[in-house]
Amino acid sequence: MTMTHNGKLIVIEGPDNVGRTMHSELLSQRLEANGVATAQIGLLRSPLLKEMMHDGSTEIHFLNPRTRSLLYATDLFDQILHQVNPLLEAGFVVIADRYTMTPKVREMVRGGDIEWITSLYNGVPEPDITVILDAGPKRQLGRLLYSEALDKLNYFEAGLDLGDESSITRSYLKYQRTMRRAFAEEAKEHGYPIVSTKKEVKDVHEKIWQCIFPAVEELIIQSDN
Repeated sequence: MTMTHNGKLIVIEGPDNVGRTMHSELLSQRLEANGVATAQIGLLRSPLLKEMMHDGSTEIHFLNPRTRSLLYATDLFDQILHQVNPLLEAGFVVIADRYTMTPKVREMVRGGDIEWITSLYNGVPEPDITVILDAGPKRQLGRLLYSEALDKLNYFEAGLDLGDESSITRSYLKYQRTMRRAFAEEAKEHGYPIVSTKKEVKDVHEKIWQCIFPAVEELIIQSDN
């Protein structure tokens, strides 16, 4: 849905462990340094779902696929209603660390009803720019190992529910290859830029900045006046 508002919506998408959260924060810092007010949202960050997901009674990834899709959509719409729309109206740049693409891609690779899932997001604000971050699966696994976060890798995010591999690391690599192809297909279909995260952080950030700058240039100019 196209809305008239004063702000901008920037979406950073991509598979797990490609640096989305870090680069969302770097974008926010640079925009703020240029006098532009920013806010960040992301997957499962609404107060409504956050409380449910962290009380230990629910694990979203083990739910029925339709229930899981409905919860993802509920989470996003709650954030849109209470955060995104008011912030855009106030002239903020809202940076989304994942938006509608990740929930759709995750179910697509599991054989989900993509037409139905897509329909759940009818009416969400259209991003001004979507950037997809990319990294090879071995690089993603290496980042997990480097951060000593392998023990936090869950059954779903490793693709073990697909039943293709018994080893969590082999399953993770295979699953992330599948996810990488799915994100590339989305980028090709919609004309979204893909930014490789293989280079130094500062170089990757600069590439992302070049992608998003046309969408925010007017706000930066206004802040200088």
